Amino acid sequence: MSPRLLLLPVALLAAAGVAIAQPTVGGQPSKPATKAEPKKETKPSDATLKVGSVAPAISVSNWVKGSEVKSFEAGKVYVVEFWATWCPPCKKSIPLLNELAKSHKDVTVIGVSVWEESHKKTLKDVQEFVTAKGDEMAYTVAFDGGKVMEKSWLAAAGVRGIPSAFVIGGDGKVAWNGNPLSHEEMVAAIDAALKAAKPATPVVKPESKSPTESKPQQPKPKS
Repeated sequence: MSPRLLLLPVALLAAAGVAIAQPTVGGQPSKPATKAEPKKETKPSDATLKVGSVAPAISVSNWVKGSEVKSFEAGKVYVVEFWATWCPPCKKSIPLLNELAKSHKDVTVIGVSVWEESHKKTLKDVQEFVTAKGDEMAYTVAFDGGKVMEKSWLAAAGVRGIPSAFVIGGDGKVAWNGNPLSHEEMVAAIDAALKAAKPATPVVKPESKSPTESKPQQPKPKS
């Protein structure tokens, strides 16, 4: 049997109780972590996409909802989140992303659907899912049918599970990467990126007047 993606019943970021759906090898899901201490998904040391790296290009096969985002605009903050219609943890993250899109109007949220073919899902399934959600998914959604972003983002960052979100700062670099279900951590990263992207307000100093300008003018005596 060729490698395929299976949904893990339990894959936890134990500190936050955060589940992810992970790809597996040989059709057998890996065992869930049993340790009580906080445990985050480990990434390979050779991952090329890290915090501080320039964000890869946005390259999707279809835009399902919202306006097309061709590139990251300088000075703007973005959230690029990878999800799938069949992924229960991804479905749990949707209300959080929706809340984020409404509370942070100056942040562009993009949900990129990946790994759908592993569960025999197609673009049509994604379109129907997003349509059914309506205003409950009020942010930009795209479909990575060509697996371009799956490779240039997830594989490059060593990400093995979804949902996975990337916060892109105003400088076009990755400011944060993690599970969007770790909502407070993600929002803190977004707020920090917004603060860094906001230009400093220049201090306006009052104009200095010359001594003659500061003295009251005396009327000239009549001749």
